[in-house]
Amino acid sequence: MSRRKARTVAVQYIYSKEFGNEDSPYAFMDFVGHPKKEDDKAFAKKLIDGTIQNLDIINNLIKKYASAGDDIMSLIDKSILRVGIYELLFLREAHPVVVINEYVNIAKELSKESSKSLVNAILDKVYKGDLNE
Repeated sequence: MSRRKARTVAVQYIYSKEFGNEDSPYAFMDFVGHPKKEDDKAFAKKLIDGTIQNLDIINNLIKKYASAGDDIMSLIDKSILRVGIYELLFLREAHPVVVINEYVNIAKELSKESSKSLVNAILDKVYKGDLNE
């Protein structure tokens, strides 16, 4: 299983929290059946835990960079951005361009066509504006 699948599962978990999911990340991963490799599960859990721990900071960044305001943004787009911003700003294990590209591709997979541009624009602004601070 790839890191992409681990990222996708992390986004899906964060999204499910919006609807009251209280399962542990590992129970959720077992339920959806992905990722299968232990290192990918650990990576997904790291993304989930880090996103939740830094949610206030991440949400403020989304508000800062969402030109139309985050109140009209879909929950799946917010979830994609939340995990992407966490990985970009806090985790810093992959090159920022790779991280941005991964979450744009996840947006293509999980959301509507226009979401890829939104995700790209906001993650790029975070990369250029906050990553080096």
